[in-house]
Amino acid sequence: MPSGPIAHISFLVHDLDKAVDDWSKILSVLDPKQLEKRIVRYDETDGGGDKMSWATFVSDHGVEIQLMQPDPDTKLGQRLARKGEHIHHICITTPDLPASLDAMRAKGVDVIGGINHDPEMPWQKWGWVGATTAHGVLIEVAAPYESHDDGKWHPAGAKVAEPAE
Repeated sequence: MPSGPIAHISFLVHDLDKAVDDWSKILSVLDPKQLEKRIVRYDETDGGGDKMSWATFVSDHGVEIQLMQPDPDTKLGQRLARKGEHIHHICITTPDLPASLDAMRAKGVDVIGGINHDPEMPWQKWGWVGATTAHGVLIEVAAPYESHDDGKWHPAGAKVAEPAE
């Protein structure tokens, strides 16, 4: 699990495998600890309506790097084709997602839509702060999550299954 509320920075990429390779080289010099844990990777998922493959370098000491390769026929795929590779969003976690989104709305923050979830991870919920309020950056506001070094995400605080004997 990321060490603070800023969980990850997510990039839209054309070729996920190449991006993982390139970021592995970068992190091997700048943050080798992110290479010690197994990458969380989901292939051909429905990321809240946009089909994609994605991978995240896990960090328990800083901000994680997430790479997303959207299906070309989705809104994200069309955005990638139009704008090229770029930062898609920054994710900040909060233990009380509904209250945090409501509090931001009350302060006039541009909260986009409601609470979303991934059908493959129904426990994981998130909302969005629009780039207009965040001065050009889309902000994902999400429930906390963690890796059990098994290549998948789990709810923060979830009990780790004991290995079979």
